[in-house]
Amino acid sequence: MRIIEDLHTHTYYSHGKGSPRENVLRAAELGLSAVAVSEHAGGNLFYGVRGKKLGRLNSELRALKKEFEGKILVKNGLECNVTGFGKSDIPKDRSAYDVIILGYHKGVAYTNRFAWHIFRESFGGKSTPRRNAESIMAAAEAGKADIISHPGLYLAVDIAYMADCCRQLGILLEINSASLSMSVQDIRTAREHGAKFIIGSDAHTPERVGDFAAALERAREADVLSDVVNIEL
Repeated sequence: MRIIEDLHTHTYYSHGKGSPRENVLRAAELGLSAVAVSEHAGGNLFYGVRGKKLGRLNSELRALKKEFEGKILVKNGLECNVTGFGKSDIPKDRSAYDVIILGYHKGVAYTNRFAWHIFRESFGGKSTPRRNAESIMAAAEAGKADIISHPGLYLAVDIAYMADCCRQLGILLEINSASLSMSVQDIRTAREHGAKFIIGSDAHTPERVGDFAAALERAREADVLSDVVNIEL
């Protein structure tokens, strides 16, 4: 059994350390078949990659794809932010991206009433798990997201509802090795509702690319290894 790809890594383009090339080299060294650099989208005020900087990143990843062709598949990802009920900063034109990840994050420019609720709850305000799950899944459907990152981190979510939506939309729930946001029971509940999973390192340094140990152990405890799409059994 092995994990064959890491689609959630960061570099110095956002709030990581190390370059895209270093992440790719580490993934190749580990024998992964694919790796993505999935930097934060522009809606994040502190870490978002936008404008000319985003252009440079996309250009660098295109060059790395060509350089490492036949050795490892290099993917261009984007970790996007929920900005309001059913709203996100997923780009309308997805043609430059192989992987779109969507999640709740702090440091986002909130622009409407529900978005301010997100802000307050993420800092300890009243919890509304069902409403939060409805919001993120509406945004995921509208933007055609591929993965929900670290479900339950920052904001509590109704896992059963989220899993039902993910099953219907073909969206994966991430078991995040850096932030074990889902409990064993959460993962079991999601599986019972038909969701599939992906394990991501959420690496912020090249050394942590492919570090799946914590997430792999959580998936093993929940007995969902056969439902993790980037595991080769």
